[in-house]
Amino acid sequence: MSKKTILLTTAALLLGAFTLPVFAADSSPGSADPVVARVNGSEIHRSEIMDAMQALGPQAQQMPPQVIYPQLLQKVIVTKLVAAKGYADNLQSDKDVKDRLKQAEASLVAETYVHKAIQPKITEDKIKKKYDELAAKYKPQDEVRARHILVKTEDEAKDVIKQLKGGADFAKLAEEKSQDKGSAKQGGDLGYFPQGAMVKPFADAAFAMKVGDVSDTPVKTDFGYHIIKVEDRRKSSAPPLSEVHDQIANQIGQDLTNDLIKDLQAKAKIEKFNLDGTPMKTASDTSSSSDSSKQ
Repeated sequence: MSKKTILLTTAALLLGAFTLPVFAADSSPGSADPVVARVNGSEIHRSEIMDAMQALGPQAQQMPPQVIYPQLLQKVIVTKLVAAKGYADNLQSDKDVKDRLKQAEASLVAETYVHKAIQPKITEDKIKKKYDELAAKYKPQDEVRARHILVKTEDEAKDVIKQLKGGADFAKLAEEKSQDKGSAKQGGDLGYFPQGAMVKPFADAAFAMKVGDVSDTPVKTDFGYHIIKVEDRRKSSAPPLSEVHDQIANQIGQDLTNDLIKDLQAKAKIEKFNLDGTPMKTASDTSSSSDSSKQ
């Protein structure tokens, strides 16, 4: 994630605006922004589809593009058709349209101002310093690396334990029998985890075992019956800077943006009113009223 993306995202959240990416408008064959449709000769570019996708929010953006593309393309086509009728009626000069455009412009100007004011301040030195501060406060936790085989019934679990005691390979049985299909592909390997990361019966059993131990009895949870093998134990360590770089940059950007907005508010004369136009009471007004009543 780039610093620009981080800052614009932060600004959008704080300012209540929505950031759209900027794409090149090259429509030549093989360009980065090809034409994806024409409506009465008017071109629609891929960038317009991407804008429409972003407007749907983060959940829609996680969907495979080929799944959502037909609906987005239809939406943009319909918008183009209806907008053409609106332009023909000169609605671009309508007061409501102009007011809404002005609001959109204000949001974009605010976002861009925040980006230009804050982005240069998010330096690698600041990111490294913040990382060092967080790493110094990090408290290592006990972690276990374990494999498991999950089955539906206690009898199935007991049969698996019997096979393991007879010399069967744990990883192979996990691939064949485990209902946890995600870990089954890795021979039941769950990787390293702290005690609080697993449901209590499972975690209690795993952390009570020694390295190399295999469950003597099935461990029951809401998911079924588990047979556990402990592979290793260790103390956790802070993640490397490379893994948390963008999160730290984002946090620095949020802090700097908060400070910027607080400073602007402190220097401004701001008057607030209720929906009926009457002055809105501030915290200081309430405090003063309360003090007067005590006298």
